[in-house]
Amino acid sequence: MTSIRRVLVISMLLNFLATVIKLAAGLTTGAISVVADALDSFFDGFSNLVGLAGLHVAGKPPDAEHPYGHRKFETVAALTIAFLLFLTSWQLLQTAWERLRSGVSPEINNWTLIALIFSMLIQAGTSFYEMRAGRRLQSEVLVADASHTRASILVSLSVLVGLVFIRLGFSQADAIVAAIVALAIAKIGVDILKETLPVLVDQAPVDPQMIAGIVSTVGGVESFHRVRSRGTYDSAAVDLHVRISPETTMQEADAIASEVRRRLLALDGVSDVTVHVEAQRVFKSNEADIFAALNHTAQELGLAIHETGLHRMDGNLYLELHVGVDPFLTLGEAHQLVDQLEGEVQSRLPEIQDVYTHIETASMRIEEGERVPDTLVKQIKMNLEQIVDHMPAIGNPHNVIVRQAGDQSDRIHIFLECTISPDTPLPDAHDLSTEIERELISRIEGIADVFVHLEPPDQ
Repeated sequence: MTSIRRVLVISMLLNFLATVIKLAAGLTTGAISVVADALDSFFDGFSNLVGLAGLHVAGKPPDAEHPYGHRKFETVAALTIAFLLFLTSWQLLQTAWERLRSGVSPEINNWTLIALIFSMLIQAGTSFYEMRAGRRLQSEVLVADASHTRASILVSLSVLVGLVFIRLGFSQADAIVAAIVALAIAKIGVDILKETLPVLVDQAPVDPQMIAGIVSTVGGVESFHRVRSRGTYDSAAVDLHVRISPETTMQEADAIASEVRRRLLALDGVSDVTVHVEAQRVFKSNEADIFAALNHTAQELGLAIHETGLHRMDGNLYLELHVGVDPFLTLGEAHQLVDQLEGEVQSRLPEIQDVYTHIETASMRIEEGERVPDTLVKQIKMNLEQIVDHMPAIGNPHNVIVRQAGDQSDRIHIFLECTISPDTPLPDAHDLSTEIERELISRIEGIADVFVHLEPPDQ
């Protein structure tokens, strides 16, 4: 910081010297363009003052309010210089327009030309000295200020060319050349904005793919995520989360994090690295805890779940379940509730990769039922016997109850019992009851639900 301050002080004194020379020449000859050029050099010196103020703040060590240090104040100083470039450009355009409108030509003498040439040599030396020092010290503010001084040389050159053309009889040359240079100055301000704005908006100065390539080679790191970086290209702060085996001791975990930190600090421009260590998520086949959390989540949302299935594939867990919702909900309302259930399940059970749901109706209230005509009951029983006759494993359909919903929807609900061998595997029994349900629904119109209870025959 001391070297940067010294360069800024020397540049400021040289710019103010050029300002005095140009201002004296402009006031003596009445050349407005020369006075405007003097003001431009004054802005150069003033930008040096702004840079010194920015460096004073940027040089402070990190504190509680600025844990990442104060380097961004130097970036703010560079932005201020860009603003001065835009201001200078606008002033030159205004001066050029007024000169074109008035048609007034300044009095040109040898003293004016000599003063401009001498001040241009001062500015050229200042710009070269400051740019070289800025690149050597990797200082944004020195490079930006050197660009501003270089732009001032173009301003002086345009004024000099304009004065020569004026002496040759072309009075509008000064204003035209000044307008062209004003646009060039604005372009330099835009370039500074492109370099400094990414720092203020925390654009990543370090390629995350480069970080990933380094971290993935560290022994003990099983995975990593949330890789981020911020700051300037020469003073970037990196933070990331690494996952290691849950069986790793604290000492081993600290050693792994230290190695990640050491390798990243070896990158050019990286000055700070924060490593967050986490245990790698491992599924321990604790199905009881998973289903208990699942049921609790569903109850909180007023949902009924059944026919749940937990499957592992390629090392990932997938959950399948049937969700019963209030039949009086719309499809949109039911879908929103089930989406909420899926989100809560994955939030509380992060080991589950994905949740697949099937929405069904499940009344959460007492419904008034009505008996159906005897002819319909006979039709249902006749079809039931035909279905069971073609299913050797099922026998003795009985206790058939047929009910019609009392909500004017004509929905029919059927409850029945059948016998089956006690040695039948439960999945096979479930498939058989499902087949009975499908057959009845396909044969008789208006059936909403069929509940089949399978039981062993009486001994």
